[in-house]
Amino acid sequence: MRQQELLGKNIEDVQKINQVSVLQTLRQQPGTVSRKQISSLVGLTPGTVTNIVRDLIDAGYVIETGYLSGKKGRRAVGLDINPDGFYVLGVRLSRASIVCRVFNPHAEVKLSKAVTIEDFEQTQEVLERMLDLMEEVIHESQVGPKLQAIGVSTPGPLNLKEGKIAYLHGNTDWRDVPIQQMVYDRFGVSTIIEHDANAAALAESLFGNGGEIDNLFYVAVGRGIGAGIVINGRIHHGSLGTAGLLGHVCVDYNGPKCECGGTGCLTNYASSKSFVKRMKQLGIAGEKIEDFVHLAEAGHPVVQEEVKQAAHHTGVAVASAVNLLNPQVVVFGDEMTWFDSLWFETAKETVLSRLAPEISKGVDVKLSSFGQESFLLGTGAIAIEHVYQNPIMKDKPKELNV
Repeated sequence: MRQQELLGKNIEDVQKINQVSVLQTLRQQPGTVSRKQISSLVGLTPGTVTNIVRDLIDAGYVIETGYLSGKKGRRAVGLDINPDGFYVLGVRLSRASIVCRVFNPHAEVKLSKAVTIEDFEQTQEVLERMLDLMEEVIHESQVGPKLQAIGVSTPGPLNLKEGKIAYLHGNTDWRDVPIQQMVYDRFGVSTIIEHDANAAALAESLFGNGGEIDNLFYVAVGRGIGAGIVINGRIHHGSLGTAGLLGHVCVDYNGPKCECGGTGCLTNYASSKSFVKRMKQLGIAGEKIEDFVHLAEAGHPVVQEEVKQAAHHTGVAVASAVNLLNPQVVVFGDEMTWFDSLWFETAKETVLSRLAPEISKGVDVKLSSFGQESFLLGTGAIAIEHVYQNPIMKDKPKELNV
């Protein structure tokens, strides 16, 4: 038995556990519920629930909605989550843009702003622009002290234990960036950082077209390639927080050396950045991935063939991941999916053709339900969950011993 499992719990710990239990139960109900119903759902006495609900109302998390109809005898008062009780800020930092969005407890958007990044190599300038945009959005949304958490999703790998961007492939200045501490120092609000692919995976798991999915593998095929892994409804981070580095899976043992130390890494064959580089090597005019999407749509044979080749490489790596993790669903997202069925059908066929029939029948391979929105939606969901797990309660006056 681990040492942590032997630790006891103080009365304050039990109190917090019960508060979180009541708050999460309210959150999960499709409509308003009474204190008695909550008592039955969470297994606490009516008196305990009454006290907890009172504290949650005082803290602004819960509101009374009026009397519930159809009740005999003493009429019960309905309870619900206060849609104006708290707010979170979701931030997505990508190699191309910064997006900041304020969410309420129901993940509804109060305000959103975005800026493009001209030169991602200017690390300090990009970070200052991100912090300035965050400050701008917080000020304009007028959420004030109701802002209780900030979620930031970035490319990775990340060192979650230290709250840092470990390094970014192809961007030499982005190493050991203490982004979590930088945000907290600026705003003094609980800050959670997450790999962008994990944030997208959570969004697809919670809100995707198939309803809640407990085991999901999300593949972000953008300027880098990363995977988000959801196992039993939770993001899988690994020991350091670097799980999901699909871009550094080898797809060519005799391939070029990668800056990660490996050879033949997927990201050098199948990312949108490597695709643009390949097009320039072939002498095909264009500066960004959108230019080549248009050429593929127009029937350019070389572009179309290269798209299929990139998709094939991706499918080979993903098939190995499916064999390893056995997810219910594989979701593809980010820039390379902008080639639509030309890319997706090749990637999907490659994945399924490399699985045993019994396995391939049990996995659903599809495109993202939300496109680029999945990254920010998941980031907001992570910040909201942090608040629900760590509600800020009002301090009660201590009784004097007289």
